[in-house]
Amino acid sequence: MTEARKQRGRIVVAERVMRTTWSISSVGAIAAIVLLATACGGSAQRGAAGGAMMTQAVPGNPGSVDGPGGLDGGFAGAAGNSDKLVDEYSYRLAPGDLIDVKFPYHPEENERVPVRPDGRIGLQVIGDVMAAGLTVKELEQVVIDKSSKTLRDPVVSIVIAQLAEHKVYVGGQVAKPGFVPYREGMTPLQAIVERGGFMDDANTDEILYISRVGNAVQSQRLDLEAVMDGESTEQVVMSPDDIIIVPRTFIGEADVWVDQWIRGLLPTVPRPGFDLNTVAF
Repeated sequence: MTEARKQRGRIVVAERVMRTTWSISSVGAIAAIVLLATACGGSAQRGAAGGAMMTQAVPGNPGSVDGPGGLDGGFAGAAGNSDKLVDEYSYRLAPGDLIDVKFPYHPEENERVPVRPDGRIGLQVIGDVMAAGLTVKELEQVVIDKSSKTLRDPVVSIVIAQLAEHKVYVGGQVAKPGFVPYREGMTPLQAIVERGGFMDDANTDEILYISRVGNAVQSQRLDLEAVMDGESTEQVVMSPDDIIIVPRTFIGEADVWVDQWIRGLLPTVPRPGFDLNTVAF
């Protein structure tokens, strides 16, 4: 009986030891798993943070959100940093300008073309089209209308890549008739002042202004006397190759007529002491 009781006691102790060992092993395994997961998560967070810091620290990194390879694909960054040469709503294209014509949904049609001396550009999708005298937005609409015959719902974007060296011309009753290098936003009065200003016989309220819009040549009369008197402001902004002619006043025209038709035709009146032999015929 004593031996059998001892045997049962050994079995109970053994079972307790096994349960205790399993419990410790399970706790250890769980603890190990938790520690491993924590370590991996921390490493991932540190790696992500380090990568973000590196992306911010290195300008132009391809992995940067605002860089060329980021979420914006470089388009927003490029557009934000690009400076437009002129105002695309007011500047009128002229021979010598270089433009980029882009079809976002048909990139095979993209071209960089110059405005030829005849004012036209040549595109493979529509052929020749008049560009001189049109604004960028007006030319975009022309290209859209013509390319819609071969392309479905075309979208066109035109950007001026390079401006030619343009001039405006000032003649008539100004101190130094000639040309003035064109600047965006230049007004007729500014161009006249750069050529020395008006002569005494200049008719400042009937100035002839000649410009080209597309295939048409337009002319109008400008009243710059009111501008100089402060009664109005200049409404005209010049375009490349525009022409300004400052006419004479009525008195100035009369003086010219008198010089040509009266003084120039009258014979020389002898005066006392005047020797006709000194006059060369």
